[in-house]
Amino acid sequence: MLGAGARIAVVSPSGISDPDRLDRGIALARSWGFDLVELPHARAECRYLAGSDEQRLNDLHCAFSGAFDAVWAARGGYGLSRLMPRIQWDTLAPVPFIGFSDATSFLNGLASRQRPAIHGPVLHALDGYHDEESRRAIREVLAGDAVRFEGRTVLDGAAAGPLCGGNLCILASLCGTAYQLDARGKIVLLEDLGEPPYKLDRLLVQCRDAGVFDGATAFVLGDFLDARPPADADWTLDDVFLDVLGPLGVPILADLPIGHGRRNLAVPLGTPARLESGVLTVEPR
Repeated sequence: MLGAGARIAVVSPSGISDPDRLDRGIALARSWGFDLVELPHARAECRYLAGSDEQRLNDLHCAFSGAFDAVWAARGGYGLSRLMPRIQWDTLAPVPFIGFSDATSFLNGLASRQRPAIHGPVLHALDGYHDEESRRAIREVLAGDAVRFEGRTVLDGAAAGPLCGGNLCILASLCGTAYQLDARGKIVLLEDLGEPPYKLDRLLVQCRDAGVFDGATAFVLGDFLDARPPADADWTLDDVFLDVLGPLGVPILADLPIGHGRRNLAVPLGTPARLESGVLTVEPR
């Protein structure tokens, strides 16, 4: 997908990056042979946002103007949902976008329009937080390799369909909007951070009752950090997912190294995927 010398725009459509961490991530990506270019407002600040909506939107449109070979989010946080109604989707060049967490809305918006979307580490976490396997995986996905994950089977079965989804909290926040996820015929990826089991239950129920999961062919679960049941609980996190997703009657695969953990392996969204014998395989675009 991307070779040495590829020009990659660095954008901050969500929260504010720590300057040192962003510097280290950019330097590491440059050491791989990529030409990273910070757009004008990549380090802007406006309350808890990386610049005003206008600044962040202008940078995003510039990044997809055709002048760059890919676009890489500096970090997650919050802010992309504010931009979604104003994004000029039809003008965006069909180049890969890399991000996750708050970028869930934008990633699925791209994937639903057959644009390259990579659920993977942001630059802010690339060097110093995510591990070497994560760095290897993003390079392989950017090179156009297929990805393969072995997980733990919660509900057995086989399934196929494009991969969609991402951060559960973001998906729930999109319910009732024009950007609500359409999972029909797709395998749904879910991950989250800092949500205790009862809140995960609430988010899952909200998505289910809003129709987000209607027609999904399978669910693949990444990391759910800080979601441990109480030490004396006679139930597990699996029970929470089974209560809500089990009645949908589709396979569930858990423990994929995707999300907010130290190991966050990159995976394309919107491309053909299949789940069989406890293995998820996702093809490149």
